[in-house]
Amino acid sequence: MDLVITDPPFSDLVQYAELADFFYVWIRLALKERYPEIFGSEYTPKTLEAVTNRFREPKSPELFYQRLLTQCWRETHRVLKSGGILAFTFHHSEDAPWVSVLESLFDAGFYLEATYPIRSDETKGENADFGAQKIEYDIIHVCRKRIEEPTRVSWARMRREVLADVRQLQSLLENHAREGLPAADLQVIRRGKALEYFSRHYGAVYVDEERAITVKEALVGINQIIEEDANQIQEPPPIPAEPMTRQFLRIFDGKTEVARDQMQKFLRGSGVAPDEFSQRGWCVEKNKLFTLVDPGAFATAWYGKHRRKLTADLDQALVLVGACFEGSGINALDTLKNDFFKPHIALQALIEWLAHRGATLPIRTAAGRALSIYQQWDAARNQPDQEKSRQLSFFFGEESA
Repeated sequence: MDLVITDPPFSDLVQYAELADFFYVWIRLALKERYPEIFGSEYTPKTLEAVTNRFREPKSPELFYQRLLTQCWRETHRVLKSGGILAFTFHHSEDAPWVSVLESLFDAGFYLEATYPIRSDETKGENADFGAQKIEYDIIHVCRKRIEEPTRVSWARMRREVLADVRQLQSLLENHAREGLPAADLQVIRRGKALEYFSRHYGAVYVDEERAITVKEALVGINQIIEEDANQIQEPPPIPAEPMTRQFLRIFDGKTEVARDQMQKFLRGSGVAPDEFSQRGWCVEKNKLFTLVDPGAFATAWYGKHRRKLTADLDQALVLVGACFEGSGINALDTLKNDFFKPHIALQALIEWLAHRGATLPIRTAAGRALSIYQQWDAARNQPDQEKSRQLSFFFGEESA
C-alpha cells in the first residue's frame, strides 16, 4: 500500500462500543434473523476494543490500550511500501494518552515526517463531552517507516534545535493568538513541531551517556521548553538536567513544602503524577503535603550502597550536597573518587543551582561546599582532555548550554 489514513481512538475519552450499544440493540431486533452471524450477540463486541477502560482492564488499562495500538501500527507497517505514508489525526488535552500513542507508533517502526494543524470538527457543538471542546485544532501526523537506525544525540542538543524551530513559528502563532486561537491550540501546534525532531532520534536521545530518554520524559521536556520560552522564565533549573529533575526543581523552587492539590495543578496535563517524585525519594508526602527531602538524610540513605546505581542527576547532586551538611559524617570525596561513580553531565550545574536557589540556607551553604569540592576534584582528576572534550561536544556542541 502507498497510503494508510486512520483516526486512533481517544484513550478513555470515548467508549465507542458502549455508545454503539444504544443503536445496536434496536437494529439487532430487526436484523438478527436475517444476519445471525453479525447480530448473534446481544451487545457489541468489546474484548479487543482499543480504549482505556478501567472496568474491563482494572490492572493496567493504559498498557492494554497501548498494546492494541502497537499491534495496529505494526500491521500498518507491514502492508506499507518502504516509501509509503501513514497519516492520522489525534488530539487530547492530557499528555498520558499522547505517550501511549507515540510510544506505540515509534515502537512499531515509524517516525514523524511532519505535523500539520487543521481546524477540528466543529459539528460536535459547544457542549461536546470529549476532546474537541478544549481544542479547536487537530494535528495531522504524517509518518514514514524508519529504514535506518536513528542518529545518537543528546537531549541538551536536541533541546536547542527544538527551541530554535519553535521560535520560528512564534510570529505566526502570535498572530493567531490575537485572532482568538486558544492557548491549548498553540501548545498543541508547538508540541507537534517539537515531536518531529524527537521521533527521528527515538531511542537514541540521551540524558547521559548511558540512558536514553523516554517518550514521557521527552513530552515533559518539550512542554518545559515551550512554557519557559513563552513566559520568559528568568532563572529556570539547569538546561542539561533531566526533564523530571527540572520539573521537580521548578515546583520546589524556593519552597520546602507543596500541598498535594497545588502539586496536581502544576502537573496537570504533563503526564507526571505527584507520587513519582516521592518514589524517587526526592520528597515525602504526609497528610496531603509534600515535603522536600533533607539532603543530609538522602545522603545517609545512600551511604554504603553501590555507586554504580547512583546515576540520576538529582540523586548525585543530593548525595554530594547532603554529605556537605554540618555533622553528616560523610566524606563527599569518597563518592567522587569511587571507581564506579560516573558524574552526570548536569551534576555541576545542579549543585551551582542549589547553591544559589536552594530552598533553605543550610542547603545553599552545603551546596556551596559541595561545589568547591567538586570543582577541585574535577580539575585534579586524571581524564584526558580529548575524552572530556568529546563528552562536552556530544551534550553541548560548540556553544554553551
